Amino acid sequence: MTRVLISGASIAGNALAYWLRRAGCEVVVVERAPSVRDGGYAVDIRGVALEVADRMGIAEEARRRGTDTLGTSFVDRSGRRIATLPLGFGVLDPADIEIMKGDLSRLLHEAVPPGVQWRFGDTVTALRPRPDGVAVEFEHGGTDDFDFVVGADGIFSRVRSLAFGPLESYLHHLGSNAAIFTAPNELGIERWQLVHSAPGRVVSVKTDRGSREVKVTLLYGGPVPPRDREQRLRAIDAAFDGGGWVVPRLLELMRAAADLYVAPNAQIRMDGWTAGRVALVGDAAYAPSSLTGQGTGMALTGAYLLARAIADGPDLSSYDRAMREFVEVNQRAALRPARGFAPKTERAARLQALSIRMLPYMPWRDLIVAAMMKEAKRAAGALALPG
Repeated sequence: MTRVLISGASIAGNALAYWLRRAGCEVVVVERAPSVRDGGYAVDIRGVALEVADRMGIAEEARRRGTDTLGTSFVDRSGRRIATLPLGFGVLDPADIEIMKGDLSRLLHEAVPPGVQWRFGDTVTALRPRPDGVAVEFEHGGTDDFDFVVGADGIFSRVRSLAFGPLESYLHHLGSNAAIFTAPNELGIERWQLVHSAPGRVVSVKTDRGSREVKVTLLYGGPVPPRDREQRLRAIDAAFDGGGWVVPRLLELMRAAADLYVAPNAQIRMDGWTAGRVALVGDAAYAPSSLTGQGTGMALTGAYLLARAIADGPDLSSYDRAMREFVEVNQRAALRPARGFAPKTERAARLQALSIRMLPYMPWRDLIVAAMMKEAKRAAGALALPG
């Protein structure tokens, strides 16, 4: 029986565990966190990823656990709603599924067939490749042998660093960062998202399912965030200094948030995602940046295709070939949003607000919205899933 170690138990890792168990593999999943991670921001399942979710039998349950967001309002610095659009901001099509990342991770974990060994609270510290497999050392002691090792451990992947080299060789920062956390629903919104733009920064406040709490996303320009928590907080405070609307209060809540996650909007660009018996999937391999909303779809699709390659092993090059164009199309689709994630000047912010305010009243509104979404929708569906 083929024995596979997966490092990471989020979306890509759980999805890969599902398909590998379905293929009859022996699967071990190691995850640094003490359990499947909850929390996180809203993610989207669209395009080819919807077909993967259907094949896994989770699509309807994912839809049931979705954010249930009815609409998005854009607000000015005084909190006045200047325009409203239907659905959540990242939903390109009514068939798309928008769900909180933690809820999707939990759903995928629940779907994994029995027999997987879960090693929470641990991580990989060394890999020793051999012609017929990989010997793995773990942080909390012990060495074990596997036929394949997969890094599904995110943009700062330990497996990638061990097998392919340092992060700096592959990380391409797109010029902005995101701070994401859960906060009380002090605004009293229900099934809604509020977005506020200002020069060099964007704020999103979005209800979770049930509207008990909100997920706050702060987008701001600048270099890759420092590793030290206090330095990160000071950098975010500086980026949003003088912010209007409820920004000062959100900064207070950010400091108290237990689940604060700060990361660069960045891409992982690699020539290939396999090295012998080691492979990468999801953000560890080809993060497109959160600005595309396609990281989840690429993770689900990549897990499906990598599981097929492992089941056919030992040569994993078919996975590289199958994913190449899909990855390149999706990463290119992120470049335009990266350049214009926020207005650059006060004048640009006023023009943006005017455009948003007028959009609902334009007779050709649907054509404008369709044109804005065209590239993202094409990227989401830019792969024919093999049977």
